[in-house]
Parts: sequence; C-alpha cells; structure tokens
Amino acid sequence: MGIRKHFEKKPTDEDLKLQDLSLEQRESPELKFDPETEISDTDWQGMKTELESYRQNNNWWDFADVARNLKILFPERIAELDLNDLAWQGIESGLKGARYDGNWWNFADQAMSLKILFPNRVEELDLNDLAWQGMKEELEDDRRDKSWAFFAEAAMRLKVLFPERTAEFDLNDLAWQGMKDMLERYRQTKNWHDFAGQAVRLEILFPDRTAEFNLDSTWQSMKDKLESYRQNNYWGNFANQAMKLKILAADEVKVTDQGLELTMKKEDFKSEKKPRPERRNF
Repeated sequence: MGIRKHFEKKPTDEDLKLQDLSLEQRESPELKFDPETEISDTDWQGMKTELESYRQNNNWWDFADVARNLKILFPERIAELDLNDLAWQGIESGLKGARYDGNWWNFADQAMSLKILFPNRVEELDLNDLAWQGMKEELEDDRRDKSWAFFAEAAMRLKVLFPERTAEFDLNDLAWQGMKDMLERYRQTKNWHDFAGQAVRLEILFPDRTAEFNLDSTWQSMKDKLESYRQNNYWGNFANQAMKLKILAADEVKVTDQGLELTMKKEDFKSEKKPRPERRNF
C-alpha cells in the first residue's frame, strides 16, 4: 500500500494564531458559498503565489493539489493558472512513477488531478485494466481494514476516473455506515478541515443522501476554519477548504468527462460583489 499524505497539510490547530473559532448553539445557516463574494482579490493572489512557489520548486504533487482546488473554485479563471505542457509533464511524471512503483494510491490522486486540470488529455493517462485493478485493490484493502476515511477517498477518486464503473465499488450499507461514522468522529472532535473533506467525498459518492450529513449545524464552523487559514496566510489549506465549501454548497455535483461539474444555487450569485474590509496582521 502506498504512502498516504495527511488530508490537512501544514500546521495543526494548535499552531494557529486564531484559537477554536467554532461557536456552540448557532442558528442553522443556509449552506451558501459564492467564491466571487467570499474570496477577495488578495485571497486569490495568495493562493496563486502558493501555486507558483510549487511550480518554481518542481513540487508537482502540491502544485496539482492547489491547481485542482483553484480550477474548481474559479473555472472561468483557468487561463491564469498557466497549465502549460511543463505543468502537464511535471504532474504526469508523478503519475508514471506511481504506476512503475505500483503505488496506486498516489497514482489515483495524480490521475484525478490530471483529469480535472486537463480534461481533453484523459486518453493520455492510460487508465487501463491494470490501473483499474490496482486502484480497486487499494479500495478493498481499506474496506477490509475498516479505514473508512481512506476508503472514501479511494472510492471518490475511482468514481471521478471511472464513473461508468461505480456499481463495481460495492458501496453497500456497511461502507456507507463506516464512512458516515468517520464523518461523525470528525464532528465530535471539531476537526472541521477533515469533516469538510469527508463530507465532500460522501457528497460525490452518495449525492442523494446529503440531507443525512446534517451540515447546517456545522456550516459556520467550517467557514471559521477557512477564516483561520486566511488570517494565518495558509493559502494551500485555504484553497482546499474553500473548494470543499463550494462543493458542499452546490445544488448539484456531477461526475462528467470534465471531472466534476457543479451547479450552484442561483440566489448565491445575485448579490453584487462587495469589497472586503482591509485586514491588518499583528
């Protein structure tokens, strides 16, 4: 089984300057998140600077992760990400290395990024039967070990890469309960970064069961987590959390030949964009 990256990169909650922003007994908010109004030009520049630092350091794994998040957040600004042949080759080199090593966890991650970032080049990924079987075995290992967070991640990647084969994942009641229990564990420990990540995986895998996630009671806490990343200039984590909030706020999330297609609530985009007040860091 391949080496796995922790879902939340960079500092832990104890390292953050803003401590435990979540509040108890909130009124249930509407699940609304419009990147056009929630993310300022300063935020965008911070995320782009993070992306470019990974490009300059040839850190194509983290480059792919941030670029994927930014494309989902602002698909209309894809040209600003400069996803050129060098970027393709850098990310693909990780894909080829993972295939050669039989590291199907890493292979699935890089393949999913490439499909979302370069949807017109999916044929070049060589998603053959060997790749399918390797990723499927990874999924079954996680099922056997009851590693339900990893299982959810592996299943989500497989669905994005092979949407026509979703029935073969055997997403039965046991798998559903295990993944939902993991969501509840994150809720109880107030781990709002991983809670949002698990909720996104369940949203993609079980789009008809989102009402069971009970997100309204945790929505503000997830947004507070986003704000803590903003205040501390943790732009990679900020991009990741913002991407999750956009997916969870969507009216519909579909897996297509373009990767992911989001249909947002129309009312989310009626308000005019307001400038964010100037912030000072002390």
